[in-house]
Amino acid sequence: MTYNSDTISAISTPSGTGGIAVLRVSGDRAIQIVTEVFESKKSLLSVKSHTAHFGKIVDQNKIIDEVIITVFKAPKSYTGENVVEISCHGSNFIAHQILELLLRKTRLAEPGEFTQRAFFNNKLDLTQVEAVGDLINARTKKSHQAALQQLEGSLQRKIEKLLTKLTKYRTLIELEIDFVEQGLSELNIKKTEKDLWKLHSELNKLAATGNEGLILRDGLKVSLVGAPNVGKSSIFNAFLETERAIVTPHPGTTRDYLEEVISLKGYLVRIFDTAGLRKTEDAIEKIGIDRSYQIIKNSHIVLFIIDGSENKQELNLLQKLIDPAKIIKILNKTDLFSKKEEDNFKQKRYILCSAIKKDGLDRLKERLLKEIEISEKELHSGILTNSRQIAAVKRSIKSLEKAIVSIKKKLGYEFTAFDLKEASSALEEIIGKITSEDILNEIFSNFCIGK
Repeated sequence: MTYNSDTISAISTPSGTGGIAVLRVSGDRAIQIVTEVFESKKSLLSVKSHTAHFGKIVDQNKIIDEVIITVFKAPKSYTGENVVEISCHGSNFIAHQILELLLRKTRLAEPGEFTQRAFFNNKLDLTQVEAVGDLINARTKKSHQAALQQLEGSLQRKIEKLLTKLTKYRTLIELEIDFVEQGLSELNIKKTEKDLWKLHSELNKLAATGNEGLILRDGLKVSLVGAPNVGKSSIFNAFLETERAIVTPHPGTTRDYLEEVISLKGYLVRIFDTAGLRKTEDAIEKIGIDRSYQIIKNSHIVLFIIDGSENKQELNLLQKLIDPAKIIKILNKTDLFSKKEEDNFKQKRYILCSAIKKDGLDRLKERLLKEIEISEKELHSGILTNSRQIAAVKRSIKSLEKAIVSIKKKLGYEFTAFDLKEASSALEEIIGKITSEDILNEIFSNFCIGK
């Protein structure tokens, strides 16, 4: 991916009607080009950076709209180039009229090209680029906080610290190679090996944040599972506080899974109401049940729901499909049970609830929160938030392990230095110090035009 320095423009706000629309222009000639179509008491060429100016956008003396122009001069701008933002009235027609005018002397920006230029001009590292996308797509308080912390450099700082340590040990090893050739030895190899194991532990702790980060960004996947008519859809509706799923006394009402998203104390939770797991001759219902199995396999948590009788066969099947630790057992319809019967199920580690009366749902929500709560300290210190970052850290760990093995087996310091270099390279990919064009294309293709 090459950096193109021509001047680009695009509409930055979503399509449709609103109070205002914003257009963005970036490049060496951005201020000059906008000046040519902007009537105001003062020329934009003479104004200071980070100032806003009222005036009119005109096309051959024909007024298109009254606007506010904001000027950001290089290098103190989002892209690192001269940037002009035009705030006009929120008519889709007006915004496109202004864009057509700009495109006479600019090029339409590619998706994510403004942020791409920020990356190439060292305004953002690659984790911050990804954070911009996550911030735009944030749907809850916690996903917003995670994206904001990453944009402010929390993960970048953590990676840089790890890289500093790896570089230090690789330098010591490479110096030792020279000393050995001269018949000298300065390195305390046992201490170095011990220090590398400490670094290995730090990397493992960082890798462990990946699952939490994915959940913060994409949501905790929770499947409601159980025999037909145990009240899965009623619990689904109770979570949503609306009648989303059809509830009837007839088994097999839910023939395909339903998915909805809720915010649980700021955390994104994706709830799946699955088809009742049973043998059926109905072709359509069978397809729904097969799809439900796939949803269950990909869930972080499965709520196994019964309404009185334990379905051990179904529970055993679930435990073969997923890690038993992911299963939370729920007794629904507790309004129909005696105190003695409820105590019996409590002893079997069931959470008791009545979806109809909305009793016990708070206990269930608290149980789900235990699976996803992340401290403010952990967010601030930097966590992994996507599969690319997780894979890179795992590669770094693997290379570091090879380096430690080469020391243990006395394979030669050249091997140790090489493996430490590989461990560093994997971390450098995370922040974009080294990266492939395919990775950059994949990241920036997920952005919309105008960002």
